[in-house]
Amino acid sequence: MPLIEITFAAGVLTPEQKTNLAKKITDLVVQEAKQPKDYTWVVIHEEPMENWLIGGLTVAEIKAKLAQEKK
Repeated sequence: MPLIEITFAAGVLTPEQKTNLAKKITDLVVQEAKQPKDYTWVVIHEEPMENWLIGGLTVAEIKAKLAQEKK
């Protein structure tokens, strides 16, 4: 039973987008990994934006840094 987990920042995807993404991922697993559709699970996790850090910087810090570099 394949279990595919994906994490997005909270609020990025609409319920419709989540459904469409899960269907496309499921179809890809069925096609490429030859796994049964009915046993393929997709879980979409959502994390608050403040929990996302890159290189030790929060997303807000990265955006501020990029804004300063554009000046």
